[in-house]
Amino acid sequence: MKKRLLFFLSRYRAPCLCLLSGLLLSLFAAQHEGRLFSPDTAPTLPRGNYGAEDARYALVVEGLSDEETELLLPVRARRYREEELAIAAEACMEKLPLAVLNGNASLSEIRTKLSLPHFFPEEGLSASYLSSNPTLLDSYGNVNNGKLTDAVDVTLSVRLRDSPDREGLLFVLPLTILPPARSAEEALRQDFLSYLEEEDGRQLHSASLSLPTAYRGRKLRYREKKKQESRLFFLLGAVAALLFLLKERQDRADRAAARREQLLLDYPELVSKLLVLLGAGMNARAALLSIASDYTEEQAKRKSPRAAYEELTKALLLLRAGESESHMYRAFGRACGLRQYMKLASLLEQNQRTGVAALRNILSAEMSIAWEERKNLARRLGEEAGTKLLLPLFLMLLVVMVIMVVPALFSF
Repeated sequence: MKKRLLFFLSRYRAPCLCLLSGLLLSLFAAQHEGRLFSPDTAPTLPRGNYGAEDARYALVVEGLSDEETELLLPVRARRYREEELAIAAEACMEKLPLAVLNGNASLSEIRTKLSLPHFFPEEGLSASYLSSNPTLLDSYGNVNNGKLTDAVDVTLSVRLRDSPDREGLLFVLPLTILPPARSAEEALRQDFLSYLEEEDGRQLHSASLSLPTAYRGRKLRYREKKKQESRLFFLLGAVAALLFLLKERQDRADRAAARREQLLLDYPELVSKLLVLLGAGMNARAALLSIASDYTEEQAKRKSPRAAYEELTKALLLLRAGESESHMYRAFGRACGLRQYMKLASLLEQNQRTGVAALRNILSAEMSIAWEERKNLARRLGEEAGTKLLLPLFLMLLVVMVIMVVPALFSF
């Protein structure tokens, strides 16, 4: 069992390393997600420094209700006091307004936040807003209807300017704010979120926001919501391992195809050499030994192995090990695995056992067929190589067309 495990690990080392790396990264990321605030001290949420963007915390509150409550709590960046604002005014003259449009049914059915555009690019006008009821609808489009029970009419004054030094035109936009449609659980969640926002306003000048440890007689605990990003590492490791397995399978298939093509290319040459040596008076065994000997000498010079001769050399080693000549022929045919080599091995085995009349004539006919098959194979390989060159040719044609067309388009 241990040997099999070691063989498996050595065989699939790269996929195993990918899976292990993905698992370790996933566990490491999971340890750093969703930190739990200490119940012994007042929980705090760090603010962004002066001029930074507002932070948003995804919190899971325990104790607010029977089940855990998920909140998306915005915590505004740290603000300057009046005396500090004068110092920082030159460095912070402009601020980006909130502009997020939330679709409502109509102007008479406003339930969610409005996003008010401060610039109309088609007309080139800038806009400023002033609400008649800022506590319900402020100039940034925030709708504070959490405690609203009836519909309330609000007017929103819109001043349009084409330049900052002009007073511009004033328009009045009538709106109707409706109470939010929510359940008791949602109402509790919204009330608690409003309470947290009020606390955020009261602690606006502090370095961090202190969260309450109790609300309406319930003890609360907090933790940040997990973002589920740790699973991505394990998924990437699994995908990489799968790609390595697919690549190894494809490599094996490519090697097998290349070996088959090489065997087909070597077959007519091998039969031709065997036919020449048989015509010189050698028997089949001596002829094969001579062919293998010549191949070994050539390999010392060029070092480019040929599959057919490699299998022949391995098969001849069986003779030195005491195996019979018939067994050697069968082993050679099975090792090559192609119909042509199995036929040649069968002819040589039959000739060794009983003798085959006109063996040279049979091999001569076989050589002619083999050379014809080699021509067809070479022609097919040439066509495949030509097909692979089509993509670069099309790319070159595309580049030439772009070079010719782009100047013509710019000339208009």
